Amino acid sequence: MAKVYLAEDMRGNELVALKVLYPQFGEDLSFIQRFNREAKLASTLTDPHIVRVLDYGADRDLHYLVMEYVEGKDLHDELQEQGRFEWRYALEIIDQLATALEHAHAHGVVHRDIKPQNMMLNDSGLLKVLDFGIARMPALPSLTQSGFIGSPYYASPEQAMGEEVDIRSDIYSAGVVLYELLSGNIPFDAKSPWSIISQHITSQPPPIVLEDGELPEHVQNLLNRMLEKRPEERFQNPTVLRQALAAVLSGQPLPEGIDIGEFVAGADSVPMVESLFERASHAIGTKEWMRAVDLLSQAAKLDPDNQEIADRLALVEAEARLSSLYKSGKRAMDNGRLEEAINHFNVIIELQPDYKDAQALLDQCHQMLKEENTQQFVATRYQEGVAHFETQRWDSAIAAFSEVKQLDPNYEQVNHLLRQAKNFSNPPFLQKVVNAFNEPGSGTVLRWGAVFVGLLLIIVIGFAIFGTGTQVSGDGNEAVRERLKNLYAEAQSAIETGNIELAVAKLDEILSEDPDYADAAALKRD
Repeated sequence: MAKVYLAEDMRGNELVALKVLYPQFGEDLSFIQRFNREAKLASTLTDPHIVRVLDYGADRDLHYLVMEYVEGKDLHDELQEQGRFEWRYALEIIDQLATALEHAHAHGVVHRDIKPQNMMLNDSGLLKVLDFGIARMPALPSLTQSGFIGSPYYASPEQAMGEEVDIRSDIYSAGVVLYELLSGNIPFDAKSPWSIISQHITSQPPPIVLEDGELPEHVQNLLNRMLEKRPEERFQNPTVLRQALAAVLSGQPLPEGIDIGEFVAGADSVPMVESLFERASHAIGTKEWMRAVDLLSQAAKLDPDNQEIADRLALVEAEARLSSLYKSGKRAMDNGRLEEAINHFNVIIELQPDYKDAQALLDQCHQMLKEENTQQFVATRYQEGVAHFETQRWDSAIAAFSEVKQLDPNYEQVNHLLRQAKNFSNPPFLQKVVNAFNEPGSGTVLRWGAVFVGLLLIIVIGFAIFGTGTQVSGDGNEAVRERLKNLYAEAQSAIETGNIELAVAKLDEILSEDPDYADAAALKRD
């Protein structure tokens, strides 16, 4: 139906999951209307156990859904890796699922496709339910005229028969998930989807046989209640299911009747409160802060005057917020979103200055951001210098390359280009003479005057050379100068093409014959 991409929200600077419908679905007007209605409804769900829908819409013919990105793995992969779950842990997972369904039920939403593949476990062990994008309000007319929405392995009997469904259908699907967690297998399987659906309608699940003995009776009774064929014989809503889970985890058996709500209301709440508090303490020990908040909140509802629970809840809520900020800051830092990371770490330090290594990470982010900004400045100034160089604005080029060299002395070809710009900006005397002679606006007198001065300089240099007794053959000296000139040109060409090894070899050859030749020594040092 859709393809999911990992994307970055440029407005919030955070990673998101982008679900894009396949183009053929965009041609179905009724489907798109349902998609938009349900996406709008799903965007109102804010429980921590539900993957948030952040945005939805269309770009031309592509319809999309932007969702919270969850790092972790789905429950199906977890089952494949470790096999069946210990029954207490399985009930804890279902309790988290029931929490999500409870929130959805309060907003009039039915999921319709509860299965392990739509349940994510993040790094902290927190369960998050995906794909509320195919959920819908029960009050709407039927939105699927052919078949049903969902997986046949987890479909309720009423869903399999194409009837209207409510939250009790999700409770049945949650029961199938619980069966799989406890046994390691799905209750019904066949080659044909319709054969699987038929079993959901008419057959009882096979008994769960464990290697280390049978399931506790109260666990089996809870599972049977969730998997009742008739909706009115199941737990009637997720709140009642959560009460039943709390009772079973506290060691209390379920009543024989179906009205678990009346049973819980009339039962002694002390064992349940103690069980919730114990489970919350275990979650605190494993730093599952959001889970601890959830369990302590349940305990506080049952025993609102218990100050110890209220105090522990306040502390755990603070830890949950710090943990969430810290993980968000680390994730932003790892993905190079330094300003976002700085914001998260600043909030942490305001709340608790000595929290983990938040201060060190904040300092590191500031340093990384400074270096990043410096590198951006260096790259920009270098490109500006190159542009000035190419248009022969030597002073501007020198200024730009000088700044680059000061911040990063080895940046690309900055040393070579700076030296060349300085040479062109202040050429040798003879070159100035030639430049003056070729200057388009210079007059005839000025040009010939420059020639005269140049010739005079040559004569003076000649007398100086011959006056020292230097005897050099004219032809031989000219040949040497020409060869050194060619070697120098080859060295410069090698530098421009990045062949530093060849350039050094050429410069060494020049310096072996004439240590003072031009700026060969300086060029080699650079």
